[in-house]
Amino acid sequence: HGHMAPPNSTTGIKLYYAGGHCHAPSCISLNLYNADTGQLLCSQTPLYGKSNRIFDEKGYVAIPPCLWSDPDQEDGLLNTMVLPLNGNLTSIKRNNNTYNHRGEMASWQMRGVFV
Repeated sequence: HGHMAPPNSTTGIKLYYAGGHCHAPSCISLNLYNADTGQLLCSQTPLYGKSNRIFDEKGYVAIPPCLWSDPDQEDGLLNTMVLPLNGNLTSIKRNNNTYNHRGEMASWQMRGVFV
């Protein structure tokens, strides 16, 4: 939703949230890599609903996001990292094509701050 130009002194983006998007019933996994270092940044495996309870609805997929926080926080999350502004990312999505589903994508939503 809109693009903000980074301040002149910005060296990178501190990543706090990454969430991939895919659809049931074909989505198997989504992995996000730092293409420059080969580091796996985020690995997501969809959870398929089994009941009629909220967030566990049969026929729907929940994809828990990857979350990071600053090292001084005691919240059990991984420490955030700084991605360089000219860094490259690679997304690998695995799909099962047993079931016909049109409109597949492997998009990511991410949140971070300029540093």
